[in-house]
Amino acid sequence: MPGFPDSICYSEKYSDQQFEYRHVLLPKDVAARLVHLTQGGQRLLEEQEWRSLGVQGSRGWVHYEFHKPEMHVLLLRRPLPMPGIPAAEPA
Repeated sequence: MPGFPDSICYSEKYSDQQFEYRHVLLPKDVAARLVHLTQGGQRLLEEQEWRSLGVQGSRGWVHYEFHKPEMHVLLLRRPLPMPGIPAAEPA
């Protein structure tokens, strides 16, 4: 999807052997706040910061990288649950 969405859009979840992933596309006005919060993409967001932008998700998601060509795309991940250990409760 080129450009900015009209509202926050969430990808389907996908995973590898270690993590579950999701990317989040931000609308233009929210992306402008993101650039300010991250000092132009120089640092990653803490959970309370990405939640303050209106991004929703259950506990355990971590902002781990930017999609550099499109700074309005947040890349989030969380560890896969260990066998026999219940998954995190929804926030």
